[in-house]
Amino acid sequence: MTAPTRTEREQWGTILELSTRMLEQAEIRDWDSLTALMDARDKLLKLYFTQSDSVARNEELREQIAMIQDNDRLIVELTKTNRELLADELIKLQKAKQTVNAYQLQMQRLEIQ
Repeated sequence: MTAPTRTEREQWGTILELSTRMLEQAEIRDWDSLTALMDARDKLLKLYFTQSDSVARNEELREQIAMIQDNDRLIVELTKTNRELLADELIKLQKAKQTVNAYQLQMQRLEIQ
């Protein structure tokens, strides 16, 4: 097995950095940035593994891939939680709108009388 080249190490460092930044963006609910980072990381991963087959079997690399997968699982959980929170907020907003509409209708009825 050959050692990774400098370019391969730099590419891998960028992949790890993007993965960490993805988790940070998910934690602050910046979904647009998360999507952009995910797209960039996925492109780099495809390029990296197309060019670096022998490096892919390295134990350290497997551990780092496991870390990326753990981060991805956390990101999925954060997006799932956010979706649930948004759904709850939407229900509250719909109920508030119904209350406002009922109040406005009652006010209109009182004005007509």
